[in-house]
Formats: sequence, C-alpha cells, structure tokens
Amino acid sequence: MSRNRRRHTNPFPIRALSPWFVVAAMLLLGGMTWVYFKNQLVTRGREIKDLEKQLAELNTGIDALRPKIAERSSRNSLQCRLDEGFIKMIPIKQDRIVQVTFNQSVESTQDNEIRAVSNERISR
Repeated sequence: MSRNRRRHTNPFPIRALSPWFVVAAMLLLGGMTWVYFKNQLVTRGREIKDLEKQLAELNTGIDALRPKIAERSSRNSLQCRLDEGFIKMIPIKQDRIVQVTFNQSVESTQDNEIRAVSNERISR
C-alpha cells in the first residue's frame, strides 16, 4: 500500500510554494512597472530640456528682432514709406468718428436704464 500512496503524491510541493510564486510575480510586475515609469520620466525630461532650449533660442531671436521692429514701426519710417507710396492710407471721414463723453452728473441708481447712442458730433 505504501507503493500506491507514493505514486499519487507530488515530489515537488506546489501547494506550499504557490504563495511564493504569486509574491515573486507581483515583485516582478512591480519592478517592470517602476523601470517603465522611470524610463518614461527620463524621456520626458529630455524632451522638456530640448523644448526649453528651443524656447530660449526663439526668445533670443525675438530680442534680436525687436530693434528692427521698433525702427520700422517708428513714425519717421512710416512717413517715408507713405511718401514713397509703399503704404496706402486714406483719411478718416468725420462722420465715421464716434466721440464718447462721460456725464459725471448721472446718478448711479440709473445704471439699469437703456440710453440711445448717436454718432452725431456733440458741440462743446
């Protein structure tokens, strides 16, 4: 009878080692996840560093162009361009100008009142 009993038992104790297999699998999965996130952190850091370098280059380029922009948008430069005919400008008609006057004597209780607006010039 001892011979039959020996044939059905496992020489390797799977039931006793199964919790250790689960622990080892969880540690392996956790380690792989940690390495993946650490790798992603380094990759994103390099991308941010490259973008910051590009931003600094663009800012220095903009700073180099600011004097040219100021020079070309100055009144004298624009007047020369207007005299050359490069810039076409027409005068604004008087009926297109709206003048806004603020009446200080209006009480603050009438803020909800709707008032008419006119484009006619108010004489002073």
